[in-house]
Amino acid sequence: MLGFVGLTGLRAGEAPPIVETRALSEKVLAKGLAEIDLGLYPGSLLLQGMSELALIDSDRDLRARALALFGDFTTKRINGRGSFISYEVGGTGAALLWHRGGEATLAKQVADGARRMVDRQKRSTEGLMVPTRTKSENDPVFIDTAFAVTPYLLYAGLAENREDYVDFAVFQTLELFRILRDPRTGLLHQGRGFQGVNVISEDDWSRGNGWGAVGLAALMRDLPATHPRRKEVEALARDFFGAVLRHQDADGLWHQEMTDRTSYTETSGSGLLLYGLGVALERGIIDRKCEANLIQGLTGLTAYIAADGSVSHTCPGCLCPGRGTKEDYKSRVWAYNDPHAFGAIVLAYAQALKLGIGRFAAVARPGCLAAPEDSPGKPRTVVCYNPSGGQNVGWENDRIAFRVYGPSVRDRVGSGVDVWAKSVDFPVIERWYRLSACGFAYHVDRGEGCDFYDVGNSRGCGGTAVWRNGQPFVSKTYATQRIVANDAKEIEFTLTFEPWEAAGITVTEEKTVRMVSGTNFFQVVSIFKTSGEKDLTVGIGLSTFGRPDVTKDAARGRLSCWEEVGSGHGALGTAVIVDPGICAGFVRTDKEEFVLAQVRANRPFTYYVGAGWAGNPRFRKQGSWNEYLDQEASWARLNERYAAKAGND
Repeated sequence: MLGFVGLTGLRAGEAPPIVETRALSEKVLAKGLAEIDLGLYPGSLLLQGMSELALIDSDRDLRARALALFGDFTTKRINGRGSFISYEVGGTGAALLWHRGGEATLAKQVADGARRMVDRQKRSTEGLMVPTRTKSENDPVFIDTAFAVTPYLLYAGLAENREDYVDFAVFQTLELFRILRDPRTGLLHQGRGFQGVNVISEDDWSRGNGWGAVGLAALMRDLPATHPRRKEVEALARDFFGAVLRHQDADGLWHQEMTDRTSYTETSGSGLLLYGLGVALERGIIDRKCEANLIQGLTGLTAYIAADGSVSHTCPGCLCPGRGTKEDYKSRVWAYNDPHAFGAIVLAYAQALKLGIGRFAAVARPGCLAAPEDSPGKPRTVVCYNPSGGQNVGWENDRIAFRVYGPSVRDRVGSGVDVWAKSVDFPVIERWYRLSACGFAYHVDRGEGCDFYDVGNSRGCGGTAVWRNGQPFVSKTYATQRIVANDAKEIEFTLTFEPWEAAGITVTEEKTVRMVSGTNFFQVVSIFKTSGEKDLTVGIGLSTFGRPDVTKDAARGRLSCWEEVGSGHGALGTAVIVDPGICAGFVRTDKEEFVLAQVRANRPFTYYVGAGWAGNPRFRKQGSWNEYLDQEASWARLNERYAAKAGND
């Protein structure tokens, strides 16, 4: 049994879980067969993984099931279709079982598919096979085609003794690497011609590099040693996987944008790269010590695989989006059980089995990073009380999340409002707390956002203060909390604060927070109670962190900031909006901006607090936070939104 040192994500004293490699791969295979359309190219990838798995230890039952599925392509029970003719006949998995498995029943359909593909498939100016239809007419090529062409034609050519097929299989992948490989990073860009003639995308997309790894894997393993380009293949593979390993993260995986570890861990690209890495190890092309990197990735990947074989954190279909920039790729939010996930995972663990890795110790509880099945696609508002985590109260909707601290930690933090930035529309707070309990800090972005906002003893995003004698007087953390409503469309809770002194008067506060979906703002109704004072000046603060872009608009009752917050996480917008009729101006203290409101003691007043993160697709564009505030977040518009919600209830 092989393991990897430095176990994390387990409670003290908890033994590392042992993962059976075959059982895991078969579980993911079964889930994929039940979930996806086998007639499309993600189905072709899954069937390739199935064939690889069936060839290990001569698994007769699995091989029979695979042959039956490939037979369904000839009867059209499975409608093989797509942009490459190989998909119509079952793809690489069928060719693999004919060549390596000796399954002669597949000969006719594979040979027919290869002949038609060579004769009819559309070509680029270099002669590369390209899809029959693409969204660009600018002579496009993209690395995904290494998967569609090279393994299929290689195995069909070897089975039929067709040297021309074999030669073309080599040409397809090596020429794609020549066109799309970045000499600075050694990694692959996805495509050319989608943003203009001869324009190459700027990405280092993990699944794009994975597609390249699949093409190289077939050539590394099965191109005859006598082939004139064999040494060229091996040299390229050594260089490429050397570059890939330089971008492997601490969990052994790769991110959506491989050069940017603030982008999310991406499972389909990671699976394909691990498969290619495993083949390079099998063939002795890279140093055997890299087996530790492989095992590290296999163990890290299990955290994203749920007990039923579901797979989390997979980029959906993605072909040179937008302008082809790194940001365009990073903005592709991951999906749960995306069709691309299953085949990549099966290939990775099938190759591990071939290397004798039958079981291994996981670094974390399997499935602990997989999203709950009901999360993606089900946005809702949530408020939760976390008694074991500083008695925090957290709340969120489909856009953003917030938190306040409770009495058990008041010696360390204050009564300000914390921001939890999120890039997904489903709830994250309770999940992030669970992951934190397993050792996965919610200060790390794993594709959903994270907590990078340091509120400490500051006002944070919308904390209050009584303003007297030119300075703020603030409360300790809340004393009691009561959740009033917690349903999918609206949350409401009330916080009370113990009395505090404010330059000669004693004050208490009770605030009721409401949040609905479809907005970046929550509503607060506060009552400041005191004796002998009819009027109070209340400051509502926004913390700043260095070089904020601050907007103060008394006519709109609005204070807003936009600035870089936290190392490498991008900009965050924050705002407070009060009734312009009670706005008493703006002041700044050390690292905090305040909008002042003239209110009556012992009577409620309303204000709104909001935040928006550049990591969320809604606010990636420069200036989008201010545009949003102008268009959707006026005092009147927010009043209408919350009044309408109350009326609907």
